[in-house]
Amino acid sequence: MEPTRQLVQTMQELMAHVFAGGTREALAVVLSDAAALNAWQVLNTGDVRRAWELHNIARTAGLESGRPDLLAHAMGEQMYGLLDIDRPQDAVHLVEAAREVASNRVSPLLVAWLHAAAAEAYAAAGDASSCRSALEAASRALPRDTDNTATPYLSLDEWHLERWRGNVLAKLGESSALDSLMVALERTPSTYVRATASLHCDIAQSLGARGDRPGALRHAQQARTLARQTGSIRQLRRVEAVMKRMA
Repeated sequence: MEPTRQLVQTMQELMAHVFAGGTREALAVVLSDAAALNAWQVLNTGDVRRAWELHNIARTAGLESGRPDLLAHAMGEQMYGLLDIDRPQDAVHLVEAAREVASNRVSPLLVAWLHAAAAEAYAAAGDASSCRSALEAASRALPRDTDNTATPYLSLDEWHLERWRGNVLAKLGESSALDSLMVALERTPSTYVRATASLHCDIAQSLGARGDRPGALRHAQQARTLARQTGSIRQLRRVEAVMKRMA
């Protein structure tokens, strides 16, 4: 996290001394990408305010760079800060604005990512119909070739989308979420500790909705153990919230 923070600071200092032209736009590209990454890292520590500030830096730099993909991605990521402070309707407005910015000017991979992010916001807001529509749109938009050369800040493929689908449907309390989550868990590499923790948390939530308290607690405990390994405060808070609902 520290190297990324230093890169953001360096890019800001350089831009303070470059007033116009291609050099400034090139610096803005680096700054937007670095600030968005640093914001996500900071959000993972639970510091929503600082993450919000960094995402604003990423958005401003993305706008100045002339790259709608960077601006839309920063807006889509910033939406998670609103979800973390329980403002789902504001999160919906922000991710919808990000999709408008993206329109048809970004890669299909980013379009799919934005649809999936929107589905998560809709689920948090309790809008099941819009959530399902967004998930379907994400599946349609996801290209067969998921090469992310054009968007190196983004990784999304069928496995990621299946995991995301399960996560979102679990938030809606749908029983079909469990099938997607179990498939994703089977396909998750053992080195993906954070993703595995998230899946166990989602499975716990889904089992809890089905009334399987012992199974839900078992998966929640696994999620908590893995979340502690990664040091993710954000993930630990989510696991504890799921366990609290089953107490």
